[in-house]
Amino acid sequence: MTSGKLKQKGWFAAALPFRHLVLYVVVGAFIGVIILHPLNTLVVWMEFEPSLSSKHESIASFARTRITDAPLFHLITMNGTFAGLGAAIGGAFALLTNMVSVQTRAAAGFLKDLQLALPSVIAGGENEYTEFKATLRWDIKETRTNRSLEQVVAKTLAGLMNTQGGRLLIGVADNGDILGLDADLQTLRDKSPDGFERALTGVIKTYLGGAACTLVRCRFLKANEKLICWVLVEQGSSPVFLALSGTSKYYVRAGNATRELNVAEAHDHIQRRGH
Repeated sequence: MTSGKLKQKGWFAAALPFRHLVLYVVVGAFIGVIILHPLNTLVVWMEFEPSLSSKHESIASFARTRITDAPLFHLITMNGTFAGLGAAIGGAFALLTNMVSVQTRAAAGFLKDLQLALPSVIAGGENEYTEFKATLRWDIKETRTNRSLEQVVAKTLAGLMNTQGGRLLIGVADNGDILGLDADLQTLRDKSPDGFERALTGVIKTYLGGAACTLVRCRFLKANEKLICWVLVEQGSSPVFLALSGTSKYYVRAGNATRELNVAEAHDHIQRRGH
């Protein structure tokens, strides 16, 4: 099932099977009787041990007396109560595990959708919603780490956030050539996709602010056997400014480029956006 279908139907799309729920409820009820009930006895013993120890040699004696001397109706009620409590916990756990399972399948389906769409997105080139960046921080021409390239990435993200959102593919040259992330990964302490995502998040936090980090999601895909980063960018509900050298700059997406607006243009754009 694709992520679109899951999103359309909600997490009930993969409704919890009745037999699955019954199994968890029955197991929960059984655990309630054999674990929760004795546990309750232990708690009572620990709380009232000074007064109970005069009549009972040990907790085992106390527990045995509670069972043998209790009226049948009282014993059935007690066990029924703990069975019901255990059944409720088992049912809740079944629902929780089902939600996690559906969300996991949805994430996997979404990643598959992106992977299938990747060739056509790259072939379509850059446009109002799509931008390519060869690297995050590795300067291909000078063959060295160049942190100023991170500002360019942040500028692109700000432009997408201030317009209608979109996607940034890192590891893809402007002409669509697949370069991959290997050069960037070698500049990181953690040379893994997780390390790359943390580095990108750090760039966003530095130049765009912590709130902007919530507008970005990273997914790592393969193209021509090379790893690239597909950055999904949401439209911001408030203006996003690029902080650079003590000034704040406002960018928007215009066609297949990111353009800086002056103060008057930025004010007009923000008013029209309804920020």
